[in-house]
Amino acid sequence: MRAVGMLLLLVSSLAAADTTPGGKVAVRGDRLELAEPIAFDTGKATIKPASQALLDEVARALAGNAQIAHLEIGVHTDARGADDYNLKMSEARAAAIKHYLVALGVDAKRLEARGYGETRPLCSEPNEGCWARNRRVELLIK
Repeated sequence: MRAVGMLLLLVSSLAAADTTPGGKVAVRGDRLELAEPIAFDTGKATIKPASQALLDEVARALAGNAQIAHLEIGVHTDARGADDYNLKMSEARAAAIKHYLVALGVDAKRLEARGYGETRPLCSEPNEGCWARNRRVELLIK
């Protein structure tokens, strides 16, 4: 019986790290990992058409993982621009992602849109590589 329980745990762990059929979204621990960034029009909260297929995969990942009861959509900006503008932009972009996923059938109660602006940078060097790393969307399982 103990071996069966261990096997079920192993299978459960493997399933939790599976990627979606398109291979661009993976459930890993406390997050959905994306193989590419979600892109927006510059200075807008409009999701670029090239990122819609990725968000379609996010919706499929949520549909296939009912145990994910709550997902935080955290959007971050780089440090260029005014703090208040960056915060509002990140909030609007998070809301746009939530709206897109809800339109695909994801229950809005499972989603929380959070804009962090530039308050949680991954790096602080003043160069394009660092700014690009800081501009990100994190999908955190809560």
